[in-house]
Amino acid sequence: MRTNEGVFDINLSAGPAEMGNEFLTLLDELREYDPVYWNKTANCWMITRHQDVADAFNYKYPALSCKGRLVSSVMSKIPPDERSKKFPVLSKYLPLVIVDTEAPEHTGLRKLLMKAVTKKAVEQIRPIVREKVRELLRKAVDSPEIEFQEQISRPLPGFVIFKMLGIPEEQFANMREWSNAIMEVTSSIGSTEKQITRAEKCASEMNELGRIEREKRLLEPKDDLITALAQASDEGEKITEDEFFAQMLILIVAGHESTSSTITMIVEALSRHPEAWQYIEECPDKITDIVNEFMRYVCMNAGQLRVASYDFEWHGKQIKAGDMVMLCVAAANRDPRVYDNPLGLDFSRDNTNSMVFAPGVHHCVGHMLAKMEVGEFLLAMVKRFKGVDVQDDKLNFMPMAFFGVYMNLMSGFIPGNKKLSFPYSIC
Repeated sequence: MRTNEGVFDINLSAGPAEMGNEFLTLLDELREYDPVYWNKTANCWMITRHQDVADAFNYKYPALSCKGRLVSSVMSKIPPDERSKKFPVLSKYLPLVIVDTEAPEHTGLRKLLMKAVTKKAVEQIRPIVREKVRELLRKAVDSPEIEFQEQISRPLPGFVIFKMLGIPEEQFANMREWSNAIMEVTSSIGSTEKQITRAEKCASEMNELGRIEREKRLLEPKDDLITALAQASDEGEKITEDEFFAQMLILIVAGHESTSSTITMIVEALSRHPEAWQYIEECPDKITDIVNEFMRYVCMNAGQLRVASYDFEWHGKQIKAGDMVMLCVAAANRDPRVYDNPLGLDFSRDNTNSMVFAPGVHHCVGHMLAKMEVGEFLLAMVKRFKGVDVQDDKLNFMPMAFFGVYMNLMSGFIPGNKKLSFPYSIC
C-alpha cells in the first residue's frame, strides 16, 4: 500500500537545497518512522535503514534495477513519447552510461573501466596529484580571499580526470557548466524542462569534444584513458562509438564532481572540529581511516536511485513495476543500528560497512582515486595551515538528492599560525 501521513513528503529536487543539512535530519527521522516510505510528492519510495540499503545494493531484491533509472528520474515530468524528440542526446546516451546498466552490458563496461583505475594506476598518478595540491595551496597563500569550490576543490579532481583522459586543459573552463547541468538533472527526481534543456546542450557539447578527441586517438594513440576507451576490447568485443560517448559523459562529470564537493564539505566540517585537524597532523599514517570516516560523516553519497522491474513486497509494502526507489545512503550511514554515535566524527570507527561507494557489483569504479585525492589534499593542507574558520552560518546546497550534496564555498587562506577564514556563498 502507498499510504502515509505526508509528514516526509518533500520535493527531492528542490527540497535538499531548501533544507540544507536539515534534510539529513529529516532522513534520520524518516528512518525511525518508516523504513520503506512512499513519498507522494516525489513519486518515489525512500529506503533509509542500513540493512535494507545494503540488501538492495547486494541484489537481495532483484527487482530493483539500475537500468533506465536516469531517464526515468530526469524526465519523469516529460511524457515518454516526447522524451526522445525533445531531448535526443540525453535519451540516447543516459541509458548507456555504466551506472545505468545491468549485466551483461555493465559487466563488460566495468572490466574496461577498471583497467584505468587500478591500484597501480592510482599510485602512478599520486605524484601528479601531490604537485597539483601544492600548486593550489601556493595560490591560496598568495590570495587574501578565494572561492574554495571553484579555485581549490574543483580544479584538483578536475585536473586529475582531464589528465587521465587526455583532454586539453583549455577545455577545463567548460567543466563547471557541464558538471552542474548534468548533475542537477541526474541527481534529483522530476527536473524542469528548462533544466533538462540546459543539460541536453551540455551533453551535446561533451559529445562533440569526445568525438574530436576519439578521432585524434584512433589516428595517433596516446597513453591516456581516451585512447584506452577508443581502442578498448574485452574478449573480442570492442566498445561501440555510442558507448564511448556515454562513458565520456559520466567520466568527465562523476570523475571529479563528487570528490570536489566532498573536499569542500570536509573543509567546512574541519571548521567545527579543530580536534580533527590536530588528529590529521599527529596521525598522518591514519589518513585512510580519516578519509573513510569523513566521507561517511559529510554524506559524500546522499543516495542512489533504482527502478522496480516487476512487482514485489518489501516490509509489507507493495512495490510496483516502474516505481522509483531512492536508496538513502546518507540515512543508512547514520543508522544507530550499525554505528555508535553516528552523528559524531570518530576516526577509530570501523567503516567496513559504509555505503558511501555502494557495495556489490555497482561498487564505485573510482573509489581508490577519490580517496587518494582527498587524502593527499588533507595532509598537505593541515601541514601548511593551522586551522579553518567558516564565517557564515550554513552551507548553501544545490537542488539535488542523489550521489551527493554540492555547494560553492568562498575561502580566504591565511598562512602561518593564523587560522583560515572561509566566507562562502552559492554561485
